[in-house]
Amino acid sequence: MRLTTDQRMHWMDILRGFAMILVLAWHAPAIPALLGAEMPAWMLAVNDALLPYRMPMLMFVSGLLLPAALRKPPVRYYWGKFQYVVWPYLLWSALHILQSDSGEPLLHWRSWIATGYLWFIFFIACYYLAAPLLARLPAWVVPAAALAAALVLPDGLALRMAYFAFFFFAGAAVSRSPRLLELIGSTWWVALPAGVVATGFGVVSAFERHQFEAWTAPMSVCGIVAAIYCARRVEQRTWTRPLRFIGRNSLVFYVAHFPIVLGAWLLLRGVFDDSTAVAAPLLFAIALAGCWALAVLQRYRPITWLFRAPDWLPALARRSAPIAPSTRAAA
Repeated sequence: MRLTTDQRMHWMDILRGFAMILVLAWHAPAIPALLGAEMPAWMLAVNDALLPYRMPMLMFVSGLLLPAALRKPPVRYYWGKFQYVVWPYLLWSALHILQSDSGEPLLHWRSWIATGYLWFIFFIACYYLAAPLLARLPAWVVPAAALAAALVLPDGLALRMAYFAFFFFAGAAVSRSPRLLELIGSTWWVALPAGVVATGFGVVSAFERHQFEAWTAPMSVCGIVAAIYCARRVEQRTWTRPLRFIGRNSLVFYVAHFPIVLGAWLLLRGVFDDSTAVAAPLLFAIALAGCWALAVLQRYRPITWLFRAPDWLPALARRSAPIAPSTRAAA
């Protein structure tokens, strides 16, 4: 089961799509709660149960295709990451900064570091930036070092970056070992105990939140292993097509859902009397429909440029660059 950037793995799209559904389902009540609405305790408990698995799984799946991406020439590799990761991060971060009440000015450098809900995209960009410099190291050195750092770092941005670096580079390490990936995806006696451990820890986490704690990483890995096995079993089923569509367009759903939910809540909060339990299903549906429409329409300019840097940027940069003396003389 060798992964390439040109071959889509349906089970990976299913995992990404499922993780994005969980993100939308959480932010539908969480965004109103940030603005002072009341969130039922059971909603918070469900989120806490899923917390060890949702974003770690997204990170792990993102890392799976890293080895294939690193086989590209450096210029093509970095331009691709700027076009598909850095560009949408900058664009949607600017919108979030202007939309939020954080107090950080748009032109202050600190406003652009792991901006709001877009911290995931910021982390991914940092990992992609560092990946070519770490490519010659043995596969498991980087995730092991990241996990060790997460065990000793104080709470803060550095801890979170180290914690999620473990999952990203662990995904890359697993991708380099096709036999290990095949074992995870096709062996029930590996997936079953992993699923039992993940379910048990999810129940514990529902009553006692564990967020970005390095010692919980093995339980998150168990959840990822069980999820990969399940996704492999259903990847060809017709009913998974919506999940696969969301997974293929996960960037669109991730960057666009938050402002859609926020805007919808500001318009409708009076109708629901600040009750997230009633509003959350409608906000979820609005976000899902809005992101789905953007995913369909992104093939058309200028909507394309909301999620991908224009192809003419490199040509524009070359055109505006000063001509070297030797070239000028030859002209």
